Amino acid sequence: MEWDNIDFVRKIWHIPKTKNGKAQNIPLTDEIIEILQARKLTSKSKWVLSTDRSKSWHLENPYRRWYKICKKAGIKNLRIHDLRRTFASCMGDVGTGQYIISAALNHSDIKSTSIYTKVSLEPVRQYMSKVTQMISDCSKIDI
Repeated sequence: MEWDNIDFVRKIWHIPKTKNGKAQNIPLTDEIIEILQARKLTSKSKWVLSTDRSKSWHLENPYRRWYKICKKAGIKNLRIHDLRRTFASCMGDVGTGQYIISAALNHSDIKSTSIYTKVSLEPVRQYMSKVTQMISDCSKIDI
């Protein structure tokens, strides 16, 4: 990820080529923009995630750092990719539709999204309550 790929005005991270071969624009939240702006102030590299342990100055292997962080936190068996699944599930939990989640994950096929989203029971219960209330309200109508 290079600083040139971050549009601070439009709050977008532009990825020129992703795994599926397509470019993707990822919307960035105000919180992320704030973190990136603070990081850019101290950065002397073209890379957002830079390191002096690499010839390219780019963090080429985030897994080593990830596992070190997990070990320090006492977390076992958590892969970076698990964060993607958790994020997708959280989007579903707050009521985000499958098409929006699919777009956020840059899936070309919405079927792929269902693998990532695990809906907790509470949102299901809330929607069931809404439908139950709607049916109940309809049954009270005088005809």
